[in-house]
Amino acid sequence: MDYLILVNRDNKLEKTYVPGELVDSGSRYKDGILVNNMVYKQFMKMKNDMKKFRYDIDIMSGYRSYEYQDKIYNKLVLEKGFNYAFRYIAPPGASEHQTGLAIDICVYRGNNCYIEHDIDEMEEVRWIHQNAHKYGFILRYPSDKENITGYNYEAWHLRYVGNVAGYLYINKLTMEEYLKK
Repeated sequence: MDYLILVNRDNKLEKTYVPGELVDSGSRYKDGILVNNMVYKQFMKMKNDMKKFRYDIDIMSGYRSYEYQDKIYNKLVLEKGFNYAFRYIAPPGASEHQTGLAIDICVYRGNNCYIEHDIDEMEEVRWIHQNAHKYGFILRYPSDKENITGYNYEAWHLRYVGNVAGYLYINKLTMEEYLKK
């Protein structure tokens, strides 16, 4: 598996692309969330390490087929308009979720589950942003790189890149910047 596969509006996947090595994440957020096997292993290490701090996270989204991405993209366009959808969701074929290497996380506090913008300022998310690279993950859409990634800041969207994660973190690089070199 190419953990550095760049997927964005300029680098789309074929409609028929389905990654290998998908496993069930066992997420309590929703049944049947699939992710790449290495993503699962590394996420579970991070999740277990976070328990030392009494932090509780899970995966709320993982692999998405081309067809599913098409469905949610078009639904958002209808609900919020094209301009909003353009900044917040990838069109079909341009979503990293189709690789099985991208995850959206959620935070549990007690019986409550928090997602997306509700977790932007949570201490659990700050911990993830400071430590995810140790597990091979990067924050894919940082707030100060929107002009490079083409997407608004998403505190919840992590991308598995493997051993390169530490380099990207230390040098504050996006995948687009790193792969240009």
